[in-house]
Amino acid sequence: MIVDLHSHFVPGVDDGAASVAEALEALQALRAEDVVTAVTTPHLLLPWLETGPAVDHELDRHRRAFETLTEAAAGRNDLPALGLGQEILAPDAATLRRALGRPGLGLGGTSYLLVEFGFDLEGDHLDVVRAVADAGRRIVVSHAERYRYPPGFDPVETVRVWREEGGLIQVNAGSLTGAYERSNPGARALAWRFIEEDLADLIATDHHARNRPVSPRDAWDALVAAGRQPQAERLMFETPGRIVRDEAVAWGRAT
Repeated sequence: MIVDLHSHFVPGVDDGAASVAEALEALQALRAEDVVTAVTTPHLLLPWLETGPAVDHELDRHRRAFETLTEAAAGRNDLPALGLGQEILAPDAATLRRALGRPGLGLGGTSYLLVEFGFDLEGDHLDVVRAVADAGRRIVVSHAERYRYPPGFDPVETVRVWREEGGLIQVNAGSLTGAYERSNPGARALAWRFIEEDLADLIATDHHARNRPVSPRDAWDALVAAGRQPQAERLMFETPGRIVRDEAVAWGRAT
């Protein structure tokens, strides 16, 4: 069984699913690969939402589109259970604070926030990690293997510091099988290094239904083939399951 906490199935709000039908088709395919729960996370692009009311308006737009999706999914047993979250673009703490405290913010109504810093990092972004903690929330850092780290910043050591500050590290399923080697050269090698160094906390699809289908089962099989089935269970079911239940996960380890 797999719990997926990063995907883009809310129809018509970002670069993910364009329609309800497209979202349902992709969700059905994920359920066939043993995804039992999917918290879908449309982009919340805070640099372009300059006021609290602007953030509220965008969150409401996401909610209304998500309700349309859940109404269409009602009564079906061939889909994962659905929840709503956000993938929050916050390159700095001041930007993030525009969203902290807004109603509905978090992964499936939990205290956990899925946050991305922008693909080209500007320093270590520890101010964002600490701002989340200061607000009494927990941060899950999106697709850490896909970032372009600045000169002088070792990715492994940077991620290690994020975790020491209380962050959890999410790796994309497709990275383990080389799906991003054209757009993010080296993402596969870095994803596996995070796995091997025990710095990854959860694996998610980051599924964009329109043009980037993702197989979580392929990621699972790759981990099992590498002799890492217990890690696959932790990364793809146990830890994300604890998050969706809003249970504590300390230093990337269930407690």
